[in-house]
Amino acid sequence: MSAHEQQYAGLIDVLQTVPAKNSVSNTNSRDVIGNKTDDEDGDSLYGKMYILTNHVHGVQKVYPTLAAGITVTAAAGAWALSAAFVVVVPTNGITAPFDIHAIHIGDYTANQTYELVLYAGPNASEVEVGRIRFTRLSNTNPGSVVQMMTPIIAANTQIKCKIASSSGGAASTFSIIYHTY
Repeated sequence: MSAHEQQYAGLIDVLQTVPAKNSVSNTNSRDVIGNKTDDEDGDSLYGKMYILTNHVHGVQKVYPTLAAGITVTAAAGAWALSAAFVVVVPTNGITAPFDIHAIHIGDYTANQTYELVLYAGPNASEVEVGRIRFTRLSNTNPGSVVQMMTPIIAANTQIKCKIASSSGGAASTFSIIYHTY
């Protein structure tokens, strides 16, 4: 084999090398395209497609499931968040990476506008992951689903919430609608 043929053969070997799962290399196009095992932790085109596919076709779940929703009460003052966090999903409650797509509002105690804030993380390290507003106009106002989008949240992460209301002191019961990766 000539020197030129050897050099060409070496180049073919390099081009046929598959990057490691979720590789962060950005040396050539195969790094950007990715590996078929890339998942939500990858930043390749394949990893991003994995995320999109799961968003579009993932099984929708609710938390809590087959149980009463989470009740949270606003602070007494108008637009003041409740002082204490309320646990929505306990640590290890959802055992795969997940994101929240909507909130089901099941009940209210007053005709007010509410603002619900969700946080992720261990005690004393909570980080806001989403916020929604909803309004109850009358006692006959049924529950509703409000769209929400959070970042992907790591498996086994605790989710907490706080709520505020336009006149203060009102409570709401809700559930999260999410899917896993």
